[in-house]
Order: sequence, then structure tokens, then C-alpha cells
Amino acid sequence: MRRRLWRTAFTRIELGVLIALSAILLGLFLPAVRKVREAAPRVSCADNLRRIGAAIHSYADAHSDELPYSHRNKSPLSGWAVLLLPYLDESDLYQRYRFDLDWYDPAQRDVVSRPLRVMQCPAALDPDRTLSGTINGVRFAVPPADYAAISGVTVDIVPAVFPPSYPRFGAMPVDETLRFRDILDGESCTLLVAEGAGRPQIWQAGRATGNSPPNDKSSWSAWNGNFIRGYSKDGKAMPGPCGVNCSNDNAVYGFHQGGAFGLLGDGAVRFLKQDMDVYVLYGLATRAGGEILANTDY
Repeated sequence: MRRRLWRTAFTRIELGVLIALSAILLGLFLPAVRKVREAAPRVSCADNLRRIGAAIHSYADAHSDELPYSHRNKSPLSGWAVLLLPYLDESDLYQRYRFDLDWYDPAQRDVVSRPLRVMQCPAALDPDRTLSGTINGVRFAVPPADYAAISGVTVDIVPAVFPPSYPRFGAMPVDETLRFRDILDGESCTLLVAEGAGRPQIWQAGRATGNSPPNDKSSWSAWNGNFIRGYSKDGKAMPGPCGVNCSNDNAVYGFHQGGAFGLLGDGAVRFLKQDMDVYVLYGLATRAGGEILANTDY
């Protein structure tokens, strides 16, 4: 019988072909992996906002249709996030929080120093960063919150951009609780919450520039609200034509390619493109400006 001989090695040509095929497959595979890695934080971030939206609606159901305020600007100071704790499966923290004390009071430290993952976007850098400073001689250090209640548009652009009569306030203003029926522009056309990620670090068009002043209210996030304004494309000057991803200082900012997420009054989460018309963003930030907006506008 003839004995069959089996080759145990590749020829140089076969080896070259194999290497070329491997390089081609790797080139096809890596972009797909990159897309999956980029998509996961986006999905989680949008889910966070959906949870927050459900909590806001549950709060309203339990409080005669009232929306939470963005924050109290008079003592005792507190912010919108603490009002939602029972509806975010954090009833224990809520029961321990003292509404007769400012949020930064040392007696509140065990509560406000607790990280809330639902308030942190996975795409934001340095998830263990701390917002710290001193208020009335009291030191505070709290975990970050990458989402901010929308109180309207800043006074800086009235009358620079709009006439003094422009109704600049949003659905979750300061020191005031509104009802859904007060959103005259419609719930699907009015932002409740949007990303203002990365604070207290100030970001300008993808570049970290240093921490904000330690007592800057715009860095408190969950303990405060955002008044929206547009910036120049480099994020250094305002007002300007860029409303998304140019600055996180009282502006919408996310670490997602092409834009940031926002939560509308009807509970829908929308991706706000960084090239969207800033006037559309102003319309979304206010509750009674009379703008007629559609999903295609942003």
C-alpha cells in the first residue's frame, strides 16, 4: 500500500496569503468593535435619562402634577435630584436627607457624598472626580452629576439675543414648582434635563481647560440647575452660535460623538446634534416662547 504523506508546514506563498487575509479581517473587525464600544455608553446614558424622566413623572403624579424645582436659591439650599430619590430606588437616602439644612451642611455629608450612578454618564471622563469647594465657610465634596435640570436660558442673552420681554424660563425654574399644564410650548417641545457632563472640569470643544471656580453654581449640577446659553465654536466666548458640545459651563455638553442627550417633558430622550441651530435649543429650553418645533429640528 502506498503510504500517504501529510504536509505539516505552510509554503511561503500560503503563509503570505494567510497573513494578508488576517490583516483584511482584522481591518474589518476593529471598526465594528470600536462602534460597539462607542455605542454602549450612549445606550447607558440614554437609559439614565429615561429613568430620570420616569422619576420626574412619578414625582409629579405624587405631588398634584407638580414638577421638581431645579434648585432652591435661598436657605435651605437643595437641588432637584434629592426630590427624585424615592423614585430612583434611593428611599433610604431620601429619608436621611434633612430639608431643614442646606445640602452642603456637614450633617448631610453621608447622604450627598453617595455616588448616584444614574446621574453619571458612562461616556464622561474620570467618573471618580469630585465637585468640591467652600460655601459660607463650610467645605463640601460631592460626586459628579452629568445631568442638569433646565431652568431656561441665561440672562446673558436677554437682551443681547432676545428682547427683554422674551419668556426665558424653562419647565424646572429656580425656587418655583410648575405643573405640566404650565408648559405652554408642549411637553414634547420642552427640555426638562440635559447633559452638562464633565464638571467641575470646564470643557471647551473637546479640550479640558481646568476646574471651574470652586463655588461656581454651574458646577453643582444635581444640587443646582442649568440656564442654557450658546458659545463660540471654540467654547471660549458667549453668546454664540454653538449650543451643544462647545462648553459645559451653563450649556449642553456630552462626551458622545456628534452631540449630547436631552430629556423632554413627555419622557422622550432625544439626541441633540452639536450642529443644531442654537435658536432651536433656546426654544427647547424655554416653556412658553411660542416656538413650533419638530423632531427634525434637532
